[in-house]
Amino acid sequence: MKQYIFHLNKSVESKEIKIIASGMLDAFTQVKDLKKKLMQETSDNVDIQFKGTIYSQ
Repeated sequence: MKQYIFHLNKSVESKEIKIIASGMLDAFTQVKDLKKKLMQETSDNVDIQFKGTIYSQ
């Protein structure tokens, strides 16, 4: 499994999240669902930026 690091920018704050997934497509769908959830809760615009991948054994 790999950890994919994404940077979430909201209008007020920004944070970095790590998503454990088997592939990039899986990680992207997870972060897309998280973005939808955050936008519904706060009604702020959320920008996502991919930062990198951590390979673990």
